[in-house]
Amino acid sequence: MLKSLSVDRRVYKSRTALKQALLEWMPRKPFSDISITDIVKSADLNRGTFYKHYTYKEELLEDLLADVLTDLIQAYRYPYLQHQDFDIQSLSASAIKIFDHVHAYATVYTLLVSTNILQDFRNTVYQTLKSLYLDDVTNTSPNPMIDKELLACYQANAVLGLITEWVQGKFKYSSTYMAEQLLELTRMNRSNEMYHSNLNSG
Repeated sequence: MLKSLSVDRRVYKSRTALKQALLEWMPRKPFSDISITDIVKSADLNRGTFYKHYTYKEELLEDLLADVLTDLIQAYRYPYLQHQDFDIQSLSASAIKIFDHVHAYATVYTLLVSTNILQDFRNTVYQTLKSLYLDDVTNTSPNPMIDKELLACYQANAVLGLITEWVQGKFKYSSTYMAEQLLELTRMNRSNEMYHSNLNSG
């Protein structure tokens, strides 16, 4: 058991180093020009270690972006993960973790916003935000005039728009300030609505 944990830690450490190395290279040259040699040198590993975990650098990038997506989902769900019913007025800005997530992956989001390198991933982020609203949250006092899918589209674009502005502004505001602003904007637009989370209904 101890040996297995030690191996798991080594695997995690090596993969983390490779991902970090790739992130260091991506702002400096096109992805197509980044070599595996570049990556392993920056990670202070050898090519053999790379090939233990990945066949191609594209797989490394996919693994990195999968990590980002997993963390995005966890951050988005954080305010209602433990609460089946919640309302905007009682929600605290400290419960909003999505900007902490963006800051933690600042290099990825800078590439996503400022370049075309991660254009497909930008669409994935948008679709994920939209799906999270559609799948997780049921509005218990809905306006019958509002189409829920269009509302999810509105919500996803609003969050992505704030992220884009924050990144383009070189993170001049704190993640706490951004969370406060998102909460106030949401309260302004939808102050009297209560939400029901589908995550705890099973």
